[in-house]
Amino acid sequence: MFEKYDFGIVRLLRQRNGWTIKDLAERSGLTYPTIEAIEINKSFPSLRTLDQIAVAFGLSSSNLLSLCEKVRVIRQSARFLPSCSDPSQIGIEICRVASYDQAKLIRIQADAGREVRVMKLHEDVYEFCYVLSGTVELTIQDTSYILESDETVFFDGLLEHSYRQIEKGEYFTVHIPKKNMFFQSMLNSPLAETVPAAV
Repeated sequence: MFEKYDFGIVRLLRQRNGWTIKDLAERSGLTYPTIEAIEINKSFPSLRTLDQIAVAFGLSSSNLLSLCEKVRVIRQSARFLPSCSDPSQIGIEICRVASYDQAKLIRIQADAGREVRVMKLHEDVYEFCYVLSGTVELTIQDTSYILESDETVFFDGLLEHSYRQIEKGEYFTVHIPKKNMFFQSMLNSPLAETVPAAV
C-alpha cells in the first residue's frame, strides 16, 4: 500500500522484544487493531501514533521511520588506490577502498615495517580499526597503541594518525560520517579510555 515504507518492521521489533500485539498496544497506549493494521501495512500511522510506538521501543520517531523505509542494497568491489607523489600520503597503494559517499571501508594487507598514513582519504568521520591478523601500531596524535589480532579501536578520524605493521598481517578501517550522533556518545562514554597505549 505504501511504496516507500514497510511497517512490518514494527512486528519484527515487537517479536524481538518477545511482546504480543496486546503488549505493544498497552506499552504504546494504542489499540490492538491499530497495531495490527500498521504491522501488515494496512494503515499509515500518524506522526503521533508513530511517536507512541517509537517510545514503546525506546527509539526516536525519526529512527523508527528510517527503519521502516524500504532499503536498497548497494554492492561494489573495493579497489586499489593508485600510488601518489604526495609525500604526506604513505602506503596508499596497498589500500583497497570501497566508498559509499563519506563512508569508506578500507582493507590493508601489509608486510612488517609498512606504514599507512592516508589523511587525504578522510573527511569529518569517525574511524574504526579491526586487526584481522598480525600486529599493528596505531599512532594517534603522539600516542601509540599496539593492536593484536581481533582487537579493535574507535576514534575521531580527523585526528592525525598512522598505522605501522609490526608483524605481517591484515586489518581494515571503517570511516563513518559524524552525522550519526550515536558514535559521539560512544566517545564520551567510560569505555572510551579502555585501550592501553603502547609502553
